[in-house]
Amino acid sequence: MKDLLGVCLSGLCILHCLVTPILLALGGVGLIGAWFESEWVHYLLLAPISLMLVWSLPSSWIKHRNTKPLLIGGLGFSLLLTSLFVPESAEPVLAVLAGLILIAAHLLNRRLLNTLTPHSLAS
Repeated sequence: MKDLLGVCLSGLCILHCLVTPILLALGGVGLIGAWFESEWVHYLLLAPISLMLVWSLPSSWIKHRNTKPLLIGGLGFSLLLTSLFVPESAEPVLAVLAGLILIAAHLLNRRLLNTLTPHSLAS
């Protein structure tokens, strides 16, 4: 469940990065365009993505002991943070790439958890 929520949050981030330029190009979107473009929206999206990553991946690693989701998630999160500090033209590209990497980390984590046997969960 945590990983599915993580996928949804990362997908929302990607959607924001793809829709904002379209809304701005259409012009006259008023309050919605201003809201989508504001800097605080990035932090509003970053907070739950960060929390979900920290809540999901380390606790799952304890169960499946595979470091790949942690490494992939760390890469995605690093790119997402980096996207906040690059020029505006590069920001959406990095953020979309980061979102896709975070989605991959959560889906891999979910798959690893689903392949655990009941015996390995008890250990």
